[in-house]
Amino acid sequence: MPKTIRRLAAPLLLSAAALAPAGELRLDNGAVIPGTLVSIDATTVSWKADKIGKISVAKSDVKDLQTTDRATVRESLHQPPQDDCLVQVRDSKWSIDCGPGPVQSVAFAQLRSLPAVPSSNGKLTMGLDIDRGTSPSEEVAVDLDARWLRKGYRHNVYINTDYQQTDGSKTTDKADAYYQYDVVRDAGWYWFGRTRYYRNEFEALKQAYAGGGGLGREFTPTENLNLSLQGGPAIMYYQFTEQGWQTKPGAIVSWTVVWQTPWREVELSHTGDLGWVYSVTDAYLFQSRTGLTFPLYQGLVGELRLDYDLSGVRGGGNSDYDMEWVMALGYKW
Repeated sequence: MPKTIRRLAAPLLLSAAALAPAGELRLDNGAVIPGTLVSIDATTVSWKADKIGKISVAKSDVKDLQTTDRATVRESLHQPPQDDCLVQVRDSKWSIDCGPGPVQSVAFAQLRSLPAVPSSNGKLTMGLDIDRGTSPSEEVAVDLDARWLRKGYRHNVYINTDYQQTDGSKTTDKADAYYQYDVVRDAGWYWFGRTRYYRNEFEALKQAYAGGGGLGREFTPTENLNLSLQGGPAIMYYQFTEQGWQTKPGAIVSWTVVWQTPWREVELSHTGDLGWVYSVTDAYLFQSRTGLTFPLYQGLVGELRLDYDLSGVRGGGNSDYDMEWVMALGYKW
């Protein structure tokens, strides 16, 4: 090639490389959108289209995605975002790699089996009520809900205590705690094992120990809504008022709903838990917590919550349910 032609060709090739799009997005309807990948969440792809700007596309509409850009990927609300991920879609089949290294050596893994980044998240709140009047009273309520994510498994811990003293006498003495170990599978499925302790001195079901396991599933029907449901068999060791201790086989079912509302990062949540004994019709315990959590400053949060417990047996002068409103301050990470 003559020297003059080489001199002219070099700048032209560099200009063409600079103008070439970093990626291409092809949709089911046939549209082809050149541009760059920004991020991916549970339901949508954020794409910066050439000459148009940033757009959002449903993941279900993506047929092909080719890019050399690394982006942030978040598979579900229960998992933190993963940075520096390389994504590829071929004929509606998703693949991803979030490991370090150059693009040329990337080995793709199926998106649905994206491993969790080792991390932790949770919330600790405390409510304190001190009344000084004709009937002096002090009440303390502490609530901890935490999760430690690891690749392929996770640890879950929940602790709730409520203690009240009125006119020098104890009037409320409640405690509920469990530890759960999850083995995470594909498409939101997981196996779990759980141990639990429950105590409520002034209700019909005074104490209970339980251990069991089963199968669970997480759903993300919309970007800011996360659902989970789990259940399985368990062994119950419990004490009802005037009936003593008993050991029976039973089952447990739990569910959680978390909605990240569009209003100032306010979170609406509901959790429910039902445990029962197979052979005794009224030997069951239902619990639910429904609340609003709103940010105050950085990790500090406020919470308004309704706690409700219902047991199947009414013993003596004790009631079979307990309901209270809780206002608390805490920290969320």
